[in-house]
Amino acid sequence: MQHIYCISGLAADHRMFKNLSINGYELLPLPWVAFDKADNMASYAVKMVAGINDEHAIIIGLSFGGMLAVEIAKAHPSWKIFIVSSAKTTAELGYDSDFLRWLSGKDIVPTSLLNKPFVTGLYLLGARTDEEKKLMSQIIKDSDAALTKWSINTLLNWNNTTYTANVTHIHGTDDKVIRSANVKPDYWVAGGAHMMIYNRAAEVSKIISDCLAS
Repeated sequence: MQHIYCISGLAADHRMFKNLSINGYELLPLPWVAFDKADNMASYAVKMVAGINDEHAIIIGLSFGGMLAVEIAKAHPSWKIFIVSSAKTTAELGYDSDFLRWLSGKDIVPTSLLNKPFVTGLYLLGARTDEEKKLMSQIIKDSDAALTKWSINTLLNWNNTTYTANVTHIHGTDDKVIRSANVKPDYWVAGGAHMMIYNRAAEVSKIISDCLAS
């Protein structure tokens, strides 16, 4: 059975992919690797896939993982890359702000706060049911706060204007984290929020399955 390698969002783990099902493929989460303070999005992306020896690998990147996947796509043009609830460029991300970049380098936000769930954050992520809120809260609590902090800084300093043809972008029309007004995806999921890979998994799975079958 062929593998699909999955990269999650900000320091999160594989649980966001648990409802995804692609016929004929086994989903394998890629573990986070150690980062260096000098790493940027592109250099860390190379580290993430260093152990993959597949000329035609398939990657699914979620949110921050999707941005890493955009950089992976540039280095591996024969790979198929799917990004979900993510951005292909800085402009699509919508956070191109000199002030935010300056703030990210000031080390003002305590690391201890980065793995504490907040009601507003859960709402923005699209967690609506008690089960979804519980899952997202636990994922945030279990995340590596130092990795989360590095990822946020890296995201805010990502200066990318290009992407390659092997990237397929899937996005929700109700995404409140990476707003739909900023992105130009290949496929829309009507009403999908930022965590739609979990709570709209059947629709996301079908899009990916159809793309792989075509």
